[in-house]
Amino acid sequence: MRDAGVGVEGIGMVEAHGTGTSLGDPIEVEGLTRAWRGFTSRTQFCAIGSLKSNIGHLEPAAGLAGLVKVLLSLEHGVVPATLHVVRPNDHIRFEDTPFFVADKPVSWPRVAGAPRRAAVSAFGMGGVNAHVIIEEAPLPAAREPLPQQSYVVKVSAATEDAVRRLAAAYADSFAAAPDDRATADLCHTANVGRSSLDYQTAVSGPTGQALAEQLRAVADGRVPVARVDCYRPADPLPADPAQRHAVVVDQVRQGRADIDWAALSVPGSRSVALPTYPFDRGRYWHTRPAATVTGPAPVTTVDLPPEHTPPVDPRPADGGHCGNPASTPEALVTRWRPADPPPGASAYGVTVRVVVADSDLGGAVSAALAAKGADLAPDGVTPRALVVVDALPGPADTAPDLRGFWEQLRSYAATVPPRGRMVWVAHRSVTVDEADRTLLDPGAAARAFAVRAAAAENRLTVAVLDLDPADPVEIRARQVAAEFAALRPGPDTVVAYRRGVRYVPAPSPARPGPPADLAGDGYHLVTGGLGAVGRRLVTHLVTRGARRIGIVGRSPLDGAAEDYLRGLRPQAEVDYQRCDVADPAALTATAASFTHRWGRLRGIVHCSGGVNQFGSLRRRQWSEAAQVTAPKIAGSRNVIRLARTEGADHVALVSSIAGALPDAGRGLVDYALANAYQLALAEQAGDDGPTVTAHAWPNWSGIGMAADESFSAGHSITLDQALAGFDAHLLTGGAVVFPGSAVPQPTTVSAPPQAAHRDAPTAHPEPTPADPLPADSAGGDAAPAGPPSDGDPGVAYRLVRDAFVDVLGEDPGERPLPDLGLDSLVIADLTSAIERLSGTTVDPSLVMRSRTMADLAARLTDRAVPPAPASGTDPVGRAAGAVPSAPDPASTASLSALLRPLLATGQQPRH
Repeated sequence: MRDAGVGVEGIGMVEAHGTGTSLGDPIEVEGLTRAWRGFTSRTQFCAIGSLKSNIGHLEPAAGLAGLVKVLLSLEHGVVPATLHVVRPNDHIRFEDTPFFVADKPVSWPRVAGAPRRAAVSAFGMGGVNAHVIIEEAPLPAAREPLPQQSYVVKVSAATEDAVRRLAAAYADSFAAAPDDRATADLCHTANVGRSSLDYQTAVSGPTGQALAEQLRAVADGRVPVARVDCYRPADPLPADPAQRHAVVVDQVRQGRADIDWAALSVPGSRSVALPTYPFDRGRYWHTRPAATVTGPAPVTTVDLPPEHTPPVDPRPADGGHCGNPASTPEALVTRWRPADPPPGASAYGVTVRVVVADSDLGGAVSAALAAKGADLAPDGVTPRALVVVDALPGPADTAPDLRGFWEQLRSYAATVPPRGRMVWVAHRSVTVDEADRTLLDPGAAARAFAVRAAAAENRLTVAVLDLDPADPVEIRARQVAAEFAALRPGPDTVVAYRRGVRYVPAPSPARPGPPADLAGDGYHLVTGGLGAVGRRLVTHLVTRGARRIGIVGRSPLDGAAEDYLRGLRPQAEVDYQRCDVADPAALTATAASFTHRWGRLRGIVHCSGGVNQFGSLRRRQWSEAAQVTAPKIAGSRNVIRLARTEGADHVALVSSIAGALPDAGRGLVDYALANAYQLALAEQAGDDGPTVTAHAWPNWSGIGMAADESFSAGHSITLDQALAGFDAHLLTGGAVVFPGSAVPQPTTVSAPPQAAHRDAPTAHPEPTPADPLPADSAGGDAAPAGPPSDGDPGVAYRLVRDAFVDVLGEDPGERPLPDLGLDSLVIADLTSAIERLSGTTVDPSLVMRSRTMADLAARLTDRAVPPAPASGTDPVGRAAGAVPSAPDPASTASLSALLRPLLATGQQPRH
């Protein structure tokens, strides 16, 4: 305030940093009060609040947001309320401060001769704190009427389309201009206050209304737009004002550059509000460009409204499969072939923990691993590897209880360090031959695949083994030890043993099933039929001849859904009933009501399902995962049971490649678990009832739920391909995987070369981290990473990487840290993890300033290099282990430990 030359009496509001934490807010208010007490002893005369209760914490933009709030308060003469203030913070006595909490709107009118002022505080994670005082602008002086005869307006944007959209937005503002002065201000703002970009045009007219008409002509395409030619500067403008604007318009439309727009502004013009740039609404995900996919012209067998017509050919007259053969996607099934035994290898020096319920098998596995050179981890020692033997499956018709497994899997993911080994041993989780089909346990299959997805997410080297329960314990133990010793980083090892023979899976082309007759008496049931994929399949069933379709789902009908059903009813009887497919009694009752109306149940298409947000397995509670698994697991069991009871012909389970390809399950391990169960359930079904087929779909371009975007970019299919695949494999039976392919690139837009997205080479390239040693090459357990003061960049890099994996659940590799979206809470967690692993205090600003993990490791290493010993000291003696004096607790306190309470979330804001 001394720097600003103002006193506190004229400040009417303080926009505090105010994160709403129990410790941070009292510190901030205490600091403000101390500063103000040097100028006044008055109490509770100034409003205080924080915008964070209204819009949240905008991280680096939080201070700017507070400034905008102050400007709006000055404009409207009202201090807005700080929301959700139930009671003041117990550690703040506002009655003894100059401030009162603005928990409701406070009038803030102008006072003659005394400008209103406000203060804004903003505190950065890196220690940069800002406090600014804002004073309102003086009232604008009255201006004389204009003698102006005409006006000129420039419209400039990066593309021609953007120029025309911006002109349309400008037109509304000029049409509303109340007088010539307002029109001149708008022209000045458009011409001087907006950047000149690659495309431009200009219009002129005597009034705001005339300019609005000309701008609408630009928007409609009736006025030309030129590309700016920087090599053609504008000609000198004529001295006669009557001719000047016409010459400017002509030159702008020719693409001339470097026009002196400021010289065209009316003297005394001001910058005013005007529509800002019309940014494109395209999607710019770094691995998935927007694509325009063309397909065959839609031809349908019934007359549906255009919005309900899928682009699929009708059934051929010869009774073959529907769809254009060229658009039928690749479909695969899994076959098992004999394979050579694993190469003889040693597990010497690898510390492993064995987790098995069967004590006999556990003892045999431990002995076999020890014979391979592995060290069995005692209690309290973190292992570098795990061998887990899943429990033997129970009766085939028993519903799986996955809660315990989920908690165990989360624990395993947290136990095994990055690039560690994990071997999962299952029984009856795959169908090597037909004899296995009736014994297949879908729960065991789902658990085994979830382990693979978790390993992909956490960068673990994994092997999944399916052993023959009929083999003796000693043989199975030797098989486990051999696979463990041979395990190396790379693709997952997936192996089955039957009667001593080793088998590996081999994808094979899926043969289409017989054509399905969807017409005739009875009805079809579609669960989740109002979802994005479900609607396409319901519509497709109608085009294929289905005349009665019952749709069930948990959501109530909204207007859009009612319109959709109304559009189908001229061609088929379609009805919707609310029902949770995970509830067998509710599903049975719903089907009974449809059967009473329409007769026999012909088939079921099970589309019900949902997906959580991408997130680490270690941070996902079972209560969240269960919402994903219930419709996929219990729901699939219920629809198959219903189909058997009602004598239906077929069941189609709409599943996902997240249950077949582990990389698709990264960040979605619960979704992978649920879909793997569906695929195994279809494999188990056999031929003694309805044909059950589970379709493991890739991303349907622009429709429904997608897996990881970077994965979906290479595993997608178009809508016409999906529907052709659905028809071809509706009656195939078992699990059918559609791997998809990369989304075709648009041919009308030329993408910039890949190199254009890379950073220019620098004189000092990023340091390359040393490759960490494999867990079994260190000659024993790797010692815990030491502090960065060791001066070893390799040690520091591994330490930093382990911290990132611990907090984020994945190894970012060489990705730029700013691209990870790290907020202040995550930075505090990362700092705490590095401090915990290194035993030293770390400045959080190092994380914020670093470009990559390698850069952060280098900064930590440089920071930790000890200074040269002073004269007279004995560095050898110090290195020999001399005990230093006890450190000052205040000097070694973890900065992140002090910051963490200030950043904690989930607390009631108190001010």
